[in-house]
Amino acid sequence: QHYYITNNLRMISFNKIGKFLRAGRLHTLPTSLFPAAVGYLFAEESGSSFGILCFVSMAIIVLHVACNLLNTYYDFKYKIDDADNCHDETIVKELLHEDEVINGAWLCLAFSMMFFGSGVVMIRSAHLIPYVLFFKTIFIGFNYSTGLKFKHNCLGEFVTYITFGPSVATFVFSCLSGGKFSGEVIVASSSLGIAVASVLFARNVRSAGHDLKCGVRTVANQLGLQNSLNLYSLLLLMPYVQVTGFAILYQHLELILIWILAPVTLYFAYYPHRSGVTDGISALWDRTVVNFHLFASYYLCLLYYVTGFKV
Repeated sequence: QHYYITNNLRMISFNKIGKFLRAGRLHTLPTSLFPAAVGYLFAEESGSSFGILCFVSMAIIVLHVACNLLNTYYDFKYKIDDADNCHDETIVKELLHEDEVINGAWLCLAFSMMFFGSGVVMIRSAHLIPYVLFFKTIFIGFNYSTGLKFKHNCLGEFVTYITFGPSVATFVFSCLSGGKFSGEVIVASSSLGIAVASVLFARNVRSAGHDLKCGVRTVANQLGLQNSLNLYSLLLLMPYVQVTGFAILYQHLELILIWILAPVTLYFAYYPHRSGVTDGISALWDRTVVNFHLFASYYLCLLYYVTGFKV
C-alpha cells in the first residue's frame, strides 16, 4: 500500500511539473537563448567565465518562464483566453488553477533573481549595466500583459524587439566582461530582435479579430489584413538588411553570407499573399517560427566564425 501511495504521489508531482513546463512555454526559449549566445560570443575572456555564464543563463531561462506564466495568467484574467479562442490552454482547460500559475510566476521570478545575484557575486563589478538590464527586463515582462499593458497598446512587437535582441545580448556580454558595454553587441543582436518580433507579429495577425473583440489593440488589427501582410513580409526581410549593415559597419564581411538563406525567407514572406486568406493565415505563425530558427541558427554560426572561435 505504501508503494502505491508513494508511486501515485510521484506521478502527481511529475504531472504537475510537466504542466508548469508547458505553461512556461519552454519551446519559446530559443527566443531568449539565441540573443544570449550573441552576447557570449562577443564577451571578452568568455572561456574563463563558465560559472558566471551558468548562473546568468539560468537567470534568463527562469525569468523567461516567469514572464510567460504572467502572460498566461493575465490573458485569462482579462478574458483574452477563453474556451473558444486561446493561445494557452493552461487555465482555460483547468490544467492548472489560476492561483498556481501566478504563484509559479512569482516563484520563478524569485529564483531568477537568486541566480542573477549569484552571478553578480562572481562578476565582482560595480558597474550598473547588468543590474539595469536585468530589472528592465523584469519591468517589461510584468507590464507586458498588465500594468502599463504594452501588449494591449500596439507596443508588443517593439518591447519584444528591445528585450529579445539588444537587451538580452548586452546583459550577457556585460556580465561576462565585468560590466562593460558594447555598441557592437547591440547592433549584432538587433537582427535577432527583429526576427523574434516577426514571430509575435505573425501570431497577432492570426488572432487579429479576436484581439480586437477583447479590446486588445495590436499593430495587426489596427493596420488591417492586407497592410499587415505587407508589414509581415517586410519584417521577415529586415534582419537580412540589418545584418548586411552590421557587416559593412564593423567590417565583418563574412556575415553577408546570411543572404544564402534569403530564398527560404522570401518564400515564407510571399506565401500568405499567394495562398489566400484562410490557408495563408492559419499556418502563418508556424512558418515564421521555422524561419526564425533557421535564420538565428545560421547567423550564430557565422558570428562564431567572425568572433574568431573564442568559445
